[in-house]
Amino acid sequence: MEAKEHLLTLARYHQWATGHLFLHIQGIPEEDYKKDFGLFFKSVHGTLNHLLVAERLWYTRFADNFSPVVSLDSEIESNRSKLKELAIHESGKWESFIKSLEKIPEKLEYSTMRGFQANLPYMLTLAHVFNHGTHHRGQIIAAITSMGYSSPEIDLVYMLQAEERLQSAET
Repeated sequence: MEAKEHLLTLARYHQWATGHLFLHIQGIPEEDYKKDFGLFFKSVHGTLNHLLVAERLWYTRFADNFSPVVSLDSEIESNRSKLKELAIHESGKWESFIKSLEKIPEKLEYSTMRGFQANLPYMLTLAHVFNHGTHHRGQIIAAITSMGYSSPEIDLVYMLQAEERLQSAET
């Protein structure tokens, strides 16, 4: 598998997993959804907002070659359904961005949140964006299962299996 194809798969998975997580948590009562569960960004809601902040931050770094200064614990959206809509939309931008790359650059130059210049491997840093989402989705799943709710099945292989079933049904 070529690097670009690998990144496209990760981008598809990133949006798919985000959407499935939101579908799964929609029935969780608001008090549990916003409960401080000891996560780095406190609650499920806080962690989802952090994911949206990070999504926009990294996308701007990659697509616009600009490093905005933002607070990683900002609440972009207090409304749960609007947060879901924004998060799915933002996570979906990566696939078309990656497709637009004629070739994958060697390095990504950006300013860190502390104002330092970074010059990191482009592909690995882009893979970090998707890994970061997986990390925080895992935290959310740990929190909701600890509260007694079921866990969504959002491993990459589940997306691949769903895609395979869809392809088989189309043929």
